[in-house]
Amino acid sequence: MSLRPRDPLLTAGRLIVTAGLGLAALIGVTSLLGAPAIVLFRADVLAGIASETGHAASTQTIPGLAVILLLIAAMAAAAFLFLLDLRRIIDSVGAGDPFIPANARRLTRMGWLTLAVEGMSWPVGAMGVWLAGMIGNATADFDISPGSFLLAIVLFILARVFREGARMRDDLEGTV
Repeated sequence: MSLRPRDPLLTAGRLIVTAGLGLAALIGVTSLLGAPAIVLFRADVLAGIASETGHAASTQTIPGLAVILLLIAAMAAAAFLFLLDLRRIIDSVGAGDPFIPANARRLTRMGWLTLAVEGMSWPVGAMGVWLAGMIGNATADFDISPGSFLLAIVLFILARVFREGARMRDDLEGTV
C-alpha cells in the first residue's frame, strides 16, 4: 500500500515495523528449530555448558532449554502478529482512512497479544532463573513489566476510540 507522499513519520514507521517483522520471524524460526536441535544434540550441549562454566549441567537442563525456546518461538509469533497489525494500521493512516472497524479489531488484538507476550515471559524468566541455578556460573534476570500492562490498557482504550470514530463516521455518512 502506498503512503501519503512526504509523510516521513509513516514511512519511517512502516520501515521499522517491517524490519521488526523480519526480526520476529527470524527469532521465531530459529527458536522453533533450536528446541529439537538441543534435544537431539544434548550431549554436545551439556559438554559445551560444562566447558563454558566449569560446572556440569543437570540432564534437566536440556528439556528446560527446549521449553524456553518453544516459549520464545510463541512470543516471537505473537510479536509478529502484533507488528503485522501495526503495519496495517500505519497503511490505513497513510491511505487517509484510519477510523475503520478493522483498526479497532486490530488494536484490541494487539492489546491481547501484548498481554500474551507478558504472560509467556513469566515462565521463560522463572525457568531461566531455575536453569541458571542448575548450571553454576550462569545468571538470569526475571521481572514483571508494568509497561506491558500499561501498553495493553492504552491499546484497549484506543480500540474503543477507533470503534467510536468509525461509528461516528458511518452516522455522518448516513445523514449526508
